Amino acid sequence: MNDQLHEFFIRQVNQLAWESAEEGMDPFAAILVKDGEVVASSKDRCITYSDPTAHAELVVISEYCRSAKVISLEGVSLYCNTEPCVMCSGAIHWSRISTVIFSVSQQGLQRFSGGKPKPSCEPMINIGGKKTTVIGPVLEEEGLKVFESFPFLSKKERHARLHKK
Repeated sequence: MNDQLHEFFIRQVNQLAWESAEEGMDPFAAILVKDGEVVASSKDRCITYSDPTAHAELVVISEYCRSAKVISLEGVSLYCNTEPCVMCSGAIHWSRISTVIFSVSQQGLQRFSGGKPKPSCEPMINIGGKKTTVIGPVLEEEGLKVFESFPFLSKKERHARLHKK
């Protein structure tokens, strides 16, 4: 795909992340693109699912594979508003996604989250023999706007607010 198409889909995924933040959830999203068409999308679901592993990338991969009854995503591109974390990188590797395109780098995210430095996703995704193309950051300044007003509170605190008992 060309740069214009990457930017088109990055803007879509950034919009989904913005919607997630407006809903009080983590401002992360992912979409799967096959043959130039969006085939699946997800926002982060950690808080709503009470599942710390329900990152947008994992949810979109898992739900799409189940619904399409496929085990391999060769020929599919994953667009994320943020560079995938270590956990998501493993899922990307095992699902055999062909291309990963992200907007905000882990370093860019850290400027807002205050978290500890995270490794780049490319070496983890490409451990072993298969080569997945990793592209990013793409439109990082636009992507960073999603995080400007997001209060990076702990998941535990936000979960407690949503699931008051």
